[in-house]
Amino acid sequence: MGIPKPSSTVFLLLALVTAAISFTANASECVHYGDIAVYWGQKSPEEETSLTFTCGMPYSIVILQSLIVYDNGKTPRLNLGSHCGSTGNLCSNLESEITYCQTRKVKVFLSLGIDRTLSTTNSNLTASPDAAENLANYLLENFLSGKSGPLGNVSLDGIDFPAVSDGENLHWDEVVKAINASTTARKIYLSAAPQCVYPDYYLGSAIRTGLFDYIWVQFFYQNRCIYTPGNPSNLFNEWNIWTKNVPNSLIFLGLVATEEIAGYIDYFPLIDDVLPIVRQASNYGGIMIWNRYYDKSTYYSSVIRNDVQRQCRCVCEGDDGFAPNGLYGLRSGSQPLSI
Repeated sequence: MGIPKPSSTVFLLLALVTAAISFTANASECVHYGDIAVYWGQKSPEEETSLTFTCGMPYSIVILQSLIVYDNGKTPRLNLGSHCGSTGNLCSNLESEITYCQTRKVKVFLSLGIDRTLSTTNSNLTASPDAAENLANYLLENFLSGKSGPLGNVSLDGIDFPAVSDGENLHWDEVVKAINASTTARKIYLSAAPQCVYPDYYLGSAIRTGLFDYIWVQFFYQNRCIYTPGNPSNLFNEWNIWTKNVPNSLIFLGLVATEEIAGYIDYFPLIDDVLPIVRQASNYGGIMIWNRYYDKSTYYSSVIRNDVQRQCRCVCEGDDGFAPNGLYGLRSGSQPLSI
């Protein structure tokens, strides 16, 4: 009696098993879409927890707020509240905490800011392309090089650019170009935090450079595009405009973690109504939480974390992990964020 030939069903099963083994072997190359970013640094360690503790929470990116910059030659000033000691001069103590975050694969950004007491005297930010290049060099030397700086010997992962209301003297676009053109051997991420109305008046020229990796669009405060309970169409319309017009950046839904601020979206409408729609964008990046202080009190990110992630994309050889028209394999929420 001869050995029977394997049926087509057997061949199919073998193919599926082989594919499963291959998928498992390449699991480390699976790129997740749906990170959580958070702003940290304007409250005391007791109020918003230490940076080390924060990096143990479900955040992929922590944005230190902020470095106060000027256009008059004055040295930028780091303002991280009491995290830098009672005198504000001990920010270098954060070096070990930043290193801890980065070993946990949590990216640490530094957000730029202004001295609002000087905002009416035209003595803030960058007034010329030369000043912009000087600021870029200062950032590269003191926060992105691993050399000694206000935060110690650190190489932060990126720089965050805010939408600040100080008129047309801003040259964020030149700062962005200068950082991007630096000779550093590693990737420096760039992010922007515009208001939700497109285009953002203060960040429009910088965003048009096409150099931002992340854009966290602020769908809060008194804007016409904030969420309205029972009628999210304003938010969806503006979200679609952002994702369509800035296709090469990952777009984050910027949210507040407290009902004290206009635009707050409660957990359940966010999970049931909003996230299923915004996750459909090919360049959806996740959510940005304003801020750690509020999130600590409301547990906002902990409640929604599994619904923030969309899918997992297996990276093929030569792929950088971000392609707006890429193929995605796993259903939403199937891969929880690391903590």
